[in-house]
Formats: sequence, C-alpha cells, structure tokens
Amino acid sequence: MRQQLLAQGIAALAGLAAAMPTVASAQAGRNAPAAVSSSADALPTTASNNFEKRFAPLYAAVFSEGGRFSGSAMSADLQALEPLLKRTKAPPLDFFRLYYTQATIFSRRGMTAEAGQAAQKALVAMPKPSDPQWAYQHLELSIASIRWLADSGRYEAALKPAQALAVQYPLAQIAKLPTQMRWDNSRPIPQPADYPTQLQILGVYEDLGYVLHEQGQYRQALQTNQWLLPVARERLQAMGETPRLRGLLANLAQNSYKLGQMDAARKYLQERLQIALGAGDHDTVYDSYFQLMVLAHEQNDPQQARQWLSTYEQYARAQGHSDQLARAQQLRDELNGREAVPPPQQPAPQPPRQPKR
Repeated sequence: MRQQLLAQGIAALAGLAAAMPTVASAQAGRNAPAAVSSSADALPTTASNNFEKRFAPLYAAVFSEGGRFSGSAMSADLQALEPLLKRTKAPPLDFFRLYYTQATIFSRRGMTAEAGQAAQKALVAMPKPSDPQWAYQHLELSIASIRWLADSGRYEAALKPAQALAVQYPLAQIAKLPTQMRWDNSRPIPQPADYPTQLQILGVYEDLGYVLHEQGQYRQALQTNQWLLPVARERLQAMGETPRLRGLLANLAQNSYKLGQMDAARKYLQERLQIALGAGDHDTVYDSYFQLMVLAHEQNDPQQARQWLSTYEQYARAQGHSDQLARAQQLRDELNGREAVPPPQQPAPQPPRQPKR
C-alpha cells in the first residue's frame, strides 16, 4: 500500500488487490495429483521414459507434504528437462506437467512474470485436459494465470483467460456451482469432486474488472464490477463470507474515482470501511480512513478531511496501535503543510499578439 499522502490520490487503493482467493494453492500431500506411477524406478532406461525417471523425484519434492528443496535449484532442474521432452516428441500431458510444476515453483518464489509465462506454455501445450486426473490442475492454472499475467503487466494476455472463463461460467448461473471444494477419497489418489467453486468464479470476474482497469478501460471495468456486486453480495452472504466484498468495493471506488464519480467512490469506501470494522480488519480500516481523507481533500473539503484523520487517530488510540498513531501525526503534518500552501496564482493576462504585417 502506498503511504505518501495525496502523492497518488485515491490510486493508493491497495493496488486493487482482490479479496477473493482466485489463485488456488497447489495441492499437496494426499490431494496432490499423481505425476507418475510408483513403479517409475523399475522402468528400463529408454528415450521415452528417461524424462519420467528424472521428473518423478522433482515432482514428489514439490508436491509432497513437508517436501524441502531449493527453489532456484528446482527451477534449474525442471528447466533442464524441457529439451529432453522436445527431443523425444513427448505427449502434451508431459509438457503440461512440467510447465505446471514450473509455474508452481515460480509462484512460490514470488516470480509472477515467470509463473505466468510457464502457465501459458502449459495451457498452449495442452489446451484441454487430456486426462480427467489433470482436469482440476488445468482449471487451477487457467485461473491463476490471470493474476500472474496481470501482475507482470501483460494485461492483454491476462484478459483472454478471464474472458474465456467468464463465457464458460456465466455469472447468472454461479449459484449452481459448489460453494466449496469437495474431494473424492474413494480412489487411491483423491481427486477434486466439485470444481470450480463459487469463490473461484467470483474471483475470475473480479480479476476481469481489475485487468480492464489496468488497461485504462475504466468505464468497462466499472460496468463489470457493478454487474458483479449484487451477485457477489448474494453469494457471499449465503456462504457467510461477506468480508470478502472488501476488495471488490475497493475496485469500484477506484473505477469511480477515475471516472470523476467522487460521490460514488465515497459510498463504496464507506461500505468497505463498515465491513472492515465488523471483521476487525485493522489494515483495511486504516486504509479506508486514509482514502476517505484523501478524497475529501481532493474535493476541497478540508474540514471533512480532518474529521476522517481524527477518526483514524481515535481508532488507533482505541486499538493501542502506536505505529498508526505516529502515522496519523505524520499525515496531520503533511495535511497542514498542504493546506498552508496558497493556490497557484494565475499568470497575468497577456495582450493579444499583433498580426504580422
């Protein structure tokens, strides 16, 4: 979150971070998809199964519960297997498995650009699941790639999977989806029984609005988020997950601000604040007070700006947050300094130019 008062105005809205978890974490332990047969070590070494022998222990290390490894070394080991697949003209599933594992490692290392690139390679190699066992991982990667690509600035690339998933899962039919993931434990390797979940698809639509906003398509982003809001309200309330509306409301405030709709931006921020207060989400409470103060200042309402800052300070004092009390004083000093600066004087009117003779 940006801390500098008024430096970026309302653009400090937490980077439009979505509150709904659209990026499902990689399954580990008993829920991990099977990469190889347990008899891989018994296979004779041939051009076709050499990849399997080398890939199996890497995959197991990544997805087994409690597995420990060096992220950079694992990335290098996985990268070294790509030429082998290309030389042996391996099936698409093998390429998908390799790139899926690479994307997971890059994501864990916080390398979103590399994770997005690996995810795209996986989905290009296998556009549709070729094995039911990998159907959920395919969906998971499709959803995760939206935010990875967007976070690395590749908005056009991120827009494609977001729009494709929105077409595949219409918002009007979201109530027919499961509310949470269930696992089928009747098989030797448990598999997801229900997917995607309502939260995952709500997150896809929220990411769609995010990507449109980052492309500068503020009106389309606002329309997308306004379309999503009543459905998200209904479904999240039914699931007892109303605090997850905080991110969507922040996005709507940002969209409205960019379009000059200041009253609407304030309304969304105030609703976000009330939800955060009810959830005890201190970070969002402070950020909402800050954004409302910024908005009042930008609308030339210094009294309202000071009221929001005072409320910020009172909340910090009630919570015993000394760091936020110190920040409130810094904000007050900066606000005083900005109010003390006289508005820029207009240059004296110049006489009209005489036409050349």
